[in-house]
Amino acid sequence: MKQDWKPGTMIYPLPAVLVSCGKEESEYNIITVAWTGTICTNPPMCYISVRPERHSYEIIKRNMEFVINLTTKDMAFSTDWCGVR
Repeated sequence: MKQDWKPGTMIYPLPAVLVSCGKEESEYNIITVAWTGTICTNPPMCYISVRPERHSYEIIKRNMEFVINLTTKDMAFSTDWCGVR
């Protein structure tokens, strides 16, 4: 049965996401993040959780911005690889 949903900010449930960060090419980085979700729908807000030990943590903290890239089944290997490299 087909369901029509109004536009929204729901990103849960989903697999791990790829978070890209960095303002300068020298600091560009991508990290696999499993802890992500919606905080509020109005205004639209979502969150990620990154440990301070991770290289991307300081980049995100310094620049105060990042991009959440949703993954697909076909990207499972690449997503896992980014999570361990």
